[in-house]
Amino acid sequence: MWNLGRVILVSAHLPGPQHVFGLCHSRSTTLDHWYALVKCGDASPEAPAEPIHLSFHCLADPFQTEIGASRLLVAFIPRDIFPFGFDFEAIRDRPLDSGAGLLLMDFLVILNRRLPRLRLSELAGLPSAVRGLLALHGTSPPAHQGAARNAIDVRLLERAKRLIDRKIEAPDLSPGSLAEELFVSRSRLYRAFEAFGGVSVYIRRQRLLRTREALADASDTRSILRIAEQWGFADASVFSRAFRSEFGVSPSAVRRAGWMGGDHQRERNAIVERSQEASLEQLLRQLRS
Repeated sequence: MWNLGRVILVSAHLPGPQHVFGLCHSRSTTLDHWYALVKCGDASPEAPAEPIHLSFHCLADPFQTEIGASRLLVAFIPRDIFPFGFDFEAIRDRPLDSGAGLLLMDFLVILNRRLPRLRLSELAGLPSAVRGLLALHGTSPPAHQGAARNAIDVRLLERAKRLIDRKIEAPDLSPGSLAEELFVSRSRLYRAFEAFGGVSVYIRRQRLLRTREALADASDTRSILRIAEQWGFADASVFSRAFRSEFGVSPSAVRRAGWMGGDHQRERNAIVERSQEASLEQLLRQLRS
C-alpha cells in the first residue's frame, strides 16, 4: 500500500482464476471516493503480470462483483481530483477499454512497478498526472464552443499566469485583484482556470511549490514557519495541512530530505514509513480532509 498524498495505491496478489472471491462495498460507509480497479493476469519469471481490465467505482454506491485475477491494483482517488465537469456517469461501474482508459491502466501498473525507485520529492506530481489522464477519458468540450473563444481563454490564462508569477509574494494577491488588473470579470477569469480548480487553488499551489523548493534547499536555513510566511501562510497548522494535502508529505519531511542531500534510500524509507503509519480506512478518511 502506497500513500501518495492525494492518491492511495494498493497492490494485492491473489490465487488466480481457480479461487474466485467476492468484492462488495460497505453499506455504512460515509466516503464518496472513487477508485480505479485494475485486474492483472498471470505473472512469470520472464514477464510481470499484464493488466487485462480496468473499471471505475464509487465507494458510496452499492457494488458487488467477483474477482478471479492473479493480481489487483486499486487506486483510490478523491472526487476533487477529477477535472472540472468530469462525466462520472461515463465511467461508473463500467470497463474502460478506450485508448485513454488503456493509457491510464498502463500508467497505474508502471507506477506501481516503479514506486520503490521514486524519490520523496518526485511524488508531488503524481496526482496531477492521474488528473491529466482522467481528463483524457471523462471530459469533452461542448461542440458549440468555438476555436476563437478557446484561443481567447488560452491567451487570458497565459496573461494571468504571468501576472501571478510576478505578484506571487504579494499578500493581497487574489482573484479579485487579478481580474481588476486584467480588465476581465471574475467569472471569466474563473472559467479560464477551471482545469486547475479555480484561481485561488492555482495561486495556493504556486505558493506551496515555492515553499517546497525552499524547504528542499539545504542552503536555506530559515525555519519552516519563516519560509511559509514568505509565501503567504501565516498559520503554521494551516500551512502544514495544505502542504501535506498537496504533496502527500509533511514540510518537515521535505526539509529532512533536503538536508540529507537527497539520499535515495532514506527518502524511500520515508515513503514506506508514511504508507505504513495508518490503516487503509484511516488513509481513505484523510483523503477527504
